[in-house]
Amino acid sequence: MSVSNPPVNQGVAAADRELPVSSLLLLTLCFVLSGLAALVYQTAWTRQFALVFGTSELAVATVLAAYMAGLALGAALVERWLPRVRRPVLTYAILELGIAISAVLLVPLCIWLSNTLLQAFFGGQPAPPSSDQVGTSLFYLLGAFAALVLPTTLMGATLPLLARHAVQDERQIGRRIGLLYAANTAGAVGGALLTAFILLPLLGLNLTVWTAAALNALVFLLAVFLARGSSPMAADAATLERVRFRFRTAPDGTWVLPLMLLAGAVAFFHEVLWSRMLSHVLGSSIYAFGVMVASFLTGIALGGALGAGLARTRERAAMALGIALILAAIAAAGAFLMLERLIPTSTGLLQNVTSVLGVQIPLNTLFAGGLLLPMTICIGATYPLAVRILATTANDAAPASARVYAWNTVGAILGSLAAGFWLIPALRYEGAIRLAVIVGALLGVLALWLLVRPRRVIAGLGTVAAALVVVLFQPRSPTKLLVTSPLQIDSSGKVLFYEIGRASCRERVCSVV
Repeated sequence: MSVSNPPVNQGVAAADRELPVSSLLLLTLCFVLSGLAALVYQTAWTRQFALVFGTSELAVATVLAAYMAGLALGAALVERWLPRVRRPVLTYAILELGIAISAVLLVPLCIWLSNTLLQAFFGGQPAPPSSDQVGTSLFYLLGAFAALVLPTTLMGATLPLLARHAVQDERQIGRRIGLLYAANTAGAVGGALLTAFILLPLLGLNLTVWTAAALNALVFLLAVFLARGSSPMAADAATLERVRFRFRTAPDGTWVLPLMLLAGAVAFFHEVLWSRMLSHVLGSSIYAFGVMVASFLTGIALGGALGAGLARTRERAAMALGIALILAAIAAAGAFLMLERLIPTSTGLLQNVTSVLGVQIPLNTLFAGGLLLPMTICIGATYPLAVRILATTANDAAPASARVYAWNTVGAILGSLAAGFWLIPALRYEGAIRLAVIVGALLGVLALWLLVRPRRVIAGLGTVAAALVVVLFQPRSPTKLLVTSPLQIDSSGKVLFYEIGRASCRERVCSVV
């Protein structure tokens, strides 16, 4: 990595080099609420677009891809303007207000327009257009992106802005970035569950979106209050000079960017794959969707906190990143091997419920979350580790967080689309999980050798472990899973043939009793 003229002035007055604990806690609360609102929006918008585009796997995937494209665009754009932002918390507050306004005014208008154009372009046919066609898929993607581009772009800019305010010393890079990332993801866990179990059933789609907008407005007020007590950051020539990350001969920290792009692709490949597999156990209702998203995000939030603790130095972060990627691959392989052994005898989201302190807890959700927890913790740890590898000074923290976020999110888009459109239908469950494990293990090996001064013993041991996983992991067709149904249908019989369709979340299984 090459940084032009590293600034001596870190952009803050000497008296403000350390944030008060109360300010840091309030900043963290803002980001928790921001993450909660973001998942409320994501879930509600997915359901709203389903009323226009349909509920096929591909229609939902294109809406999700458009949502993430906006996040990546926001991170990429804000990186160019970060050095000139003197009041990052106040700017963050304005962005939160912009998210609320665009969510309640612009998005509904664009959804109505998408519906009108859909009828104009594809109406008058003897049968509904298939979402499997290139034309309809492209229309879904462009329509969803046009509707969601403004609020999601604003969302993607928020983490780098807060990083510019929170990180004021090199030693804080990994710790503060990890704290913000974990807090935002923890809020997202609450948003997924709150939307699925309370907001949508009780309030409906429109009021659910207005509830998320009210949360953004609350964050706006809290951030404005916080900004009043913080001093403007310096805007001298050194601070205004944009940090440039250039690829050099390995080992070099900038190689973390393509690695995180591929890691994002693998992570969302896993999310799509496991969501489809576990739908045999939990079902495909809005409740099951919320539980699956929350299960993934819980592990990622815990992993973000773990990565924050490990990212003390660039060398340590590089070693931890490689190990985390290899462990994620091992955990994914182990989860698939244990899946059929742990399938509950009573399937369905609400078929197996226990009461803890008066709260009804579906045990099958614990099955799903526990099965994937080791893998998702490892995935969640990668972001703060990657930012710490890329950033050499405190002034690098904000642009590095934006750059890693953008690359990782672009990879997530590619991984989710490739999984739903091509790879899972072509490879089926057993082939898809083996591909994800192999690529994940290879990324871990590359991270150990390409990044900052790897320890050769650790890199060698990691390479051996990854090679063993690739050679020994030979998954078979999950026949027990295939005949499992959340509807409590008789699962006896032998599977003769199965395939996975692209435009449907239901797998075609031929069996004989």
